[in-house]
Amino acid sequence: MAHQLSLFVENKPGKLDRILDIFMGLGMDVKALTIASSDKFGIIKLLVDKPFKAKEMLKQSGFTVALTEVVVVEVNGIPAGLKGITAFFLSKNINIDNALGFGFGKDGSALVIIESEAIPQVKDLLVENGFKVLSDEQIYAL
Repeated sequence: MAHQLSLFVENKPGKLDRILDIFMGLGMDVKALTIASSDKFGIIKLLVDKPFKAKEMLKQSGFTVALTEVVVVEVNGIPAGLKGITAFFLSKNINIDNALGFGFGKDGSALVIIESEAIPQVKDLLVENGFKVLSDEQIYAL
């Protein structure tokens, strides 16, 4: 199961730079990144190749950090490929709490990182119904 780091940070210059310094010092690779801010604070979400090690190092450096299980699904583009997932989730009454999608292939392929309350069950349902869910190894090899 893939794990996403979520950091609660003060919305000030240099926070992301400090986080990236930590990752670079550990030889870590960032696979995906999103920042959402609201006035004085923000949440930085990262998919990295060594999430457990990253969490410990960030905590030791004074950051408020959590690990969240996510599922990463390869789709044939956005919106069409993502529509297949949303229609499937709707049919199963599953809510998407947060998501990040981005194109990565010349063929129009895209990856969608999905957060939901019941990720292990969501992952199993997606696999059973023919969706291409990436393994940790596949994600970290990107």
